[in-house]
Amino acid sequence: MTKPLDLTGQKFNSLTATCVYDSLPSGIRWLCLCDCGNNSIVNTLKLRKSLTISCGCIKASRVINFVHGLSNKSRTYKTWKEMRNRCNNPNAVQYKWYGGKGIKVCSAWDSYTVFLADMGDRPEGKTLDRLNNSVGYSKSNCRWATPKEQAENNSGCFEKTQGVASK
Repeated sequence: MTKPLDLTGQKFNSLTATCVYDSLPSGIRWLCLCDCGNNSIVNTLKLRKSLTISCGCIKASRVINFVHGLSNKSRTYKTWKEMRNRCNNPNAVQYKWYGGKGIKVCSAWDSYTVFLADMGDRPEGKTLDRLNNSVGYSKSNCRWATPKEQAENNSGCFEKTQGVASK
C-alpha cells in the first residue's frame, strides 16, 4: 500500500491544505484555508486536479460580478479597479508610488465581491486609505477615510511628489 501524499501547507489556487480532515474509502479529505479566510473540506484529487479552486467565493464572485450591475457604475468598483491598477500595472501613472515600491493587493481582493464584503460601499466624501502606508492593501490595513484623515496618515512623500505642500 502506498503512503498517502502529505499536502499540508501546499497551496492549490486559493486553497491551502492545513491538515487531514478525514479519510474515506474515496480518499483523504483536507481541511483547507481559502484566501478569503473561509475554511473548506476538499478531497485530494479535487485539490491536485484544480477541480476545486476556492471555498466557493470565486464562483460566487463571478456570478455576483456578472449579476450585480454595478461593475462600471459604482464608486466602490472604480476604487477597487484603480487600487489594483496602480499596484499591478507598470504602465499606470501612479505605479511608481505603489506597485513600483512593492505595495501589493492581497489575493483575496482579486475578487471585487470579497473587497466589497470586506470594505462595504464607499461612503460619500471618502476614499480608500491604508493605515500603514508601508504595507499593502488588505482588510486589516484599509479603511474609508476623508482627505484630512488621509493627509494626517500620510508620510508626506506622496504629497510632495504631487506638488501639494505637506503640513
